[in-house]
Amino acid sequence: MWRELLMSVPADLTNPSPAAPAEVTAQWSKIMGLAKWVAFAAGAVGLVAAGVMMSVGRRHRSRTAADGALAVPWVVAGLSTVVLAVPLVNVFM
Repeated sequence: MWRELLMSVPADLTNPSPAAPAEVTAQWSKIMGLAKWVAFAAGAVGLVAAGVMMSVGRRHRSRTAADGALAVPWVVAGLSTVVLAVPLVNVFM
């Protein structure tokens, strides 16, 4: 009985690629576009805030200036992650 059942399974099983319905794809594009816009806006605010910290901390507040300077690479790394997120996922799918 089991042997007959196993023999009826095709030897070449297909691996279908993921496909979403058109309605879901349209909504997903809107959501991802909004998320990307928010991330870029947050990155711009982060860079402005880091610049303000460096400007304010220039005189007698060296720690504030250093914190602002250290924030810049983190903001750039966050923006780079946002930019590379979709291409990176597409590589593995």
